[in-house]
Amino acid sequence: MFVSHSWKYSEERERIEEFLDDENRLDWQNFSVPEDDPMEFEDKNDLRQQLYQQVGQANVVVVVAGMYVSHSEWIEEEIEMADHFEKPIIGVRPNGNERLPVVVKEEANEIVGWRQKSIVNAIAKHA
Repeated sequence: MFVSHSWKYSEERERIEEFLDDENRLDWQNFSVPEDDPMEFEDKNDLRQQLYQQVGQANVVVVVAGMYVSHSEWIEEEIEMADHFEKPIIGVRPNGNERLPVVVKEEANEIVGWRQKSIVNAIAKHA
């Protein structure tokens, strides 16, 4: 699994990881980039190549839609990477968000609410 995120929103990525850890039926590996083990890169192209490799290894890409406004450039790139590798995309709608960014609505294979069961079921279904 790869969760598209920024370190400013690490708690969302960590919460999704906790949801998956609590599920005995899933054997999963995390290809996201945690804050405590950041990638070292020389420039944006180097970072892009490293993210490309991470997304390529994942079976599913999870996009927390509430982060889109602040980090749309990288989220769009990660969505394009997922499309390139034909990886399913799960859009997660944060609590209280009624509207989703168009790119997330158009590209996600499934959009779920911020509930453990919904997120885990979508990942299991598409991974």
